[in-house]
Amino acid sequence: MKKIAPFFVFLMLLSLINQAFAIQPDREYFMTPDSISWNYEELKITTEDGYKLNSWIYEARPENDKGVVLVLAYPDAGNMSYFVYYAGIMANAGYTVITFDYRGFGKSDDFDIQSDYLYYTEFAKDLEAVVKAASLKFRDKKFGIWSMSMGTTIASRAYPVLKGKIDFMIGEGYVTDTLAIVDRYKEKGKLLVLPEESAEYRKAIESIDIPLLIFTASKDIITTHQDTLGLQKALGNHCEVIQYSGEHLAGFSYLLESKGFGGWYVEEINGFLEKVKV
Repeated sequence: MKKIAPFFVFLMLLSLINQAFAIQPDREYFMTPDSISWNYEELKITTEDGYKLNSWIYEARPENDKGVVLVLAYPDAGNMSYFVYYAGIMANAGYTVITFDYRGFGKSDDFDIQSDYLYYTEFAKDLEAVVKAASLKFRDKKFGIWSMSMGTTIASRAYPVLKGKIDFMIGEGYVTDTLAIVDRYKEKGKLLVLPEESAEYRKAIESIDIPLLIFTASKDIITTHQDTLGLQKALGNHCEVIQYSGEHLAGFSYLLESKGFGGWYVEEINGFLEKVKV
């Protein structure tokens, strides 16, 4: 993988997220795992309420297969094709990576999306369906959810259903308080809508009782480091917080010159999973 290509995709994604301020799906794929010559399987998954989702399963690099599955719950913009390089880097590090499109995104079934919603609870049903299908396919592997920004709301909201089916969670740009996010965007002139009472979300997030690694950005003014420390205090010792210097969701580009795109990120995840014995 050429170094400049994944960084270009990162910049494009970051620009899209910052412009969107809320949900902005893209129906077209601009690349696939074939674009990086990676072995993968395309799998259609049906949710409990009848929506068909498109997913890609990236094969872990055989030489260092860790026996761990990472299911990616991405942010509120684009589709899973925006994360091909991310997934490829994690697969090269030995993880089986599963990406999928929420209903209304990419090649998944149509769904009426209002862009001013912070998230949809239906997306949690999508994640639940993917984990269920993947756990049947990979019975001998450990499972984790890897989430970013809006994806952290989906992972947290799905956790009460997924409890017992996943072994750990990783999040970046973690939404700890949905009402606080609405207030912060209001200050920026953007009115957002919550799909449910903020107390419902808080109840779900505080039920997380498995190892949780959270990446925070020093310059993130929406999902702040201080917010995450508050969540860590509420959850206890099974929650670890790592701060990097940079903007919201810029963890993959941290120490780019010395570690390469995703290099630092992979090292931190590897260390975390070794520590919690996953």
